[in-house]
Amino acid sequence: MRIGIIGAGRVGVTMGKYLGDAGVEVTGFYSKTTQSAVQAAEFTDTTVYKTLQDIVEASDTLMITTPDGVISEVWDCIAGYDLTGKILCHCSGSLSSNVFSGIEQTGAVGCSIHPMYAFSDRFTSYQNFSTAYLVAEGMPAAYEPLAQMFRELGHTVLYLRAENKVKYHAAVAMVRNDMIALFQTVLDLLEQCGFAREDSVGLLRPLVMGNVSNMLDKGPVAALTGPVDRGDTETVHKHLDALADSEAGEVYRVLGKVLVKIAEQKYKGRDDTAMRQLFELSDRNPTEEQRISGKDET
Repeated sequence: MRIGIIGAGRVGVTMGKYLGDAGVEVTGFYSKTTQSAVQAAEFTDTTVYKTLQDIVEASDTLMITTPDGVISEVWDCIAGYDLTGKILCHCSGSLSSNVFSGIEQTGAVGCSIHPMYAFSDRFTSYQNFSTAYLVAEGMPAAYEPLAQMFRELGHTVLYLRAENKVKYHAAVAMVRNDMIALFQTVLDLLEQCGFAREDSVGLLRPLVMGNVSNMLDKGPVAALTGPVDRGDTETVHKHLDALADSEAGEVYRVLGKVLVKIAEQKYKGRDDTAMRQLFELSDRNPTEEQRISGKDET
């Protein structure tokens, strides 16, 4: 397999260096920015290609590591070349292999291979890339040789249907970014309580680290703690009152519905109707919420 890499950013350089060091033949790099291609080629001891046609002719596998919005442009440029027997692969997490429109007529096969990995630096990210899982989809004739290559290097390769690619990417974006948004929401609440930011981070650090460890090691059901886990509707009711008419309250309510579902899995047979209704109430109705929480004062 002779892999040519189109795009000389963090993903491309990491893949080129990692695969080359592992004994895979990397032919070289093409980039619109010649300087980037030169740096990538020098770092990986490969070739700089001045044109797309040159790298296509020199390679039997083309790995496109450009930004997502450029992948279709690259495909449009190379689709007219002789691609017979070649593998086309891009590394986007959000786009499927369907971006290679009409590839069947070119004699090539196409796929996407998305590494679940944080590419933080062009010249150092390759060092820990061996820990990455990869998610493949597309034409089996395209992804199977690449998957086999990565498996032989010790990676786990998972498979995905093209129609689920956007949903997959949404899940990845949520776990990567929404936890940050939740953490920021919590920091803002603690700031309203009078805590300095650095003290809030110190206060939360062991809780956050412990929760993440438990979620990964034991799963969400076993990791669940707190008032929803205990079925403590009175405390949840107080939380909702304290956070009423705020973005934090909306977050608390939306995530609370999910927590109830997790609790129902953990305590099969327990009646969590009152807890579920607390989170599902769309309008703030004190009388109704008092009745549900068992605090009806009438």
